[in-house]
Amino acid sequence: MSNTQFHPLIEICQDPDAISEVARQKIIQILQKGRPITIALSGGSTPKKLYHTLCKDLSLIHNNVTFFLGDERLYPVENDQTNYHMAFQALLHKVPSNQVIGVDPTAAIATSEDERGGVAGALAAAEDYEAKLHQRLPLTRWVENGNDMTMPVIDIVLLGFGSDGHTASIFPDSIASRETARTVSIAFPSPSMRPKVWRVSITPHVIQNARQVIVLAAGKDKNWVIKGILSEECPSEAPVSRFLRGCKGEVLFVLDREAAADI
Repeated sequence: MSNTQFHPLIEICQDPDAISEVARQKIIQILQKGRPITIALSGGSTPKKLYHTLCKDLSLIHNNVTFFLGDERLYPVENDQTNYHMAFQALLHKVPSNQVIGVDPTAAIATSEDERGGVAGALAAAEDYEAKLHQRLPLTRWVENGNDMTMPVIDIVLLGFGSDGHTASIFPDSIASRETARTVSIAFPSPSMRPKVWRVSITPHVIQNARQVIVLAAGKDKNWVIKGILSEECPSEAPVSRFLRGCKGEVLFVLDREAAADI
């Protein structure tokens, strides 16, 4: 499923603080339509600033937003390298626990630095999280390449991305980047990425099925990825470039000047 025409919205900001405020305003605009919404959170330093910024809107968030994780490292929940820990410290500690749907890492062997080790546990964690998404989110039919699936619909998916073009835990040439039949995939980081630990990630189709995707990026090392996403003639092969063009909902890029240079 891909759009032949890709016309995302682009906001260019002075600095990461301005990125956070623009993204916050978009989220509040959607919230003010008056119905409860769902948000998939991203890891990373730029999204973290947004989560701190959203603390000023707790009266709107309470009872109106259910938070999910776009991806997670399979460490124990209290480990300070998990996306949950970061989001909890920045925002989720102020949100009722029944409004936060996280990944249960207990089935996973998370300490192995060997890609072959821990795969059974990672698969169990992915299947458990996939079941949670299907239980808590509305579902739509998705048909592609002979696969007839039910796909969850998330209102807002927040994405950052790495300098290698990965987003969530969808790394170049990874299991998650090739997944076409599941909602949640296991993932192991690229050779240059740390920490070397199994992860689970929502799959490209879940991102494509969202009502709104907000992409946050800061820094000149992200510029080549942005150019590749937006190029009609030479689109990048980076994971985030390949599947954003297939998004069914609105895509908003919120970038600083370095990430947006010469676009």
